[in-house]
Amino acid sequence: IFDEVMTGFRLARGGAQELLGIKADIVTFGKVIGGGLPVGAFAANNRIMSYLAPEGPVYQAGTLSGNPLAMAAGLAMLQSLNQEEEVFNRLAEKTAYLHQGLDSVLSTTNIPYQINRLGSMISVHFTEIPVTDFETAAFGNNDTFKKYFHGMLEQGIYLPPSAFESYFLNDALSFSDIDQTINALHLVIKKL
Repeated sequence: IFDEVMTGFRLARGGAQELLGIKADIVTFGKVIGGGLPVGAFAANNRIMSYLAPEGPVYQAGTLSGNPLAMAAGLAMLQSLNQEEEVFNRLAEKTAYLHQGLDSVLSTTNIPYQINRLGSMISVHFTEIPVTDFETAAFGNNDTFKKYFHGMLEQGIYLPPSAFESYFLNDALSFSDIDQTINALHLVIKKL
C-alpha cells in the first residue's frame, strides 16, 4: 500500500512511485485528483479491484463518490498535466530556487534549521537534527516556527500554519513571487 495523498501528481506524472521505481498494489490519493476539490480515492491492480462491486462482493460507496464537480476539476487538471511536458521540471526548478533563497537568508543567523525539498514540496524546520520523519520533526523549535509563521504572515506571505506541514508550490507562482517570499524572510529573521 502506497500513500500518494501528498505526492501523487505533484512530483511526477506517476507520483513518488515513478521517482522511486515502485509499483504498488494499492495507492491512496487525496484532493489532487479532484483538481484541489475535496475528494479521496484509492487505486489498485486488476486482481484487487476485482473484489469490488459490481464485479466482486465488496461494496464501496459514499455520499460524494464520483462528485461531478470534483471529477471534472480532476480530469481538467490531469489533462493539463498530460499536455504540459515540462511542468514538473518547472515546479522543481522554482522549488529549488526557493530552497536556495531560504537557505541564503537563514544561513546568516545562528538559528538552527533544516530545509527538506522534493519536487514541488518544501518545508522548513527549526532544528539541528536532520528531519526524516515525524519523530525527528518533533524536535523542531515550535516557538521559533510560530514567530516565523506570524512574521511571514505580517509580510503578506501565507505559509502552512504548522511546522509539520509541507509547502506546495504551483506553476502559477513566478520567480518574482518567490523573491517576495525570500525578501520577506530578510525582514522576519530580525524578529526570530
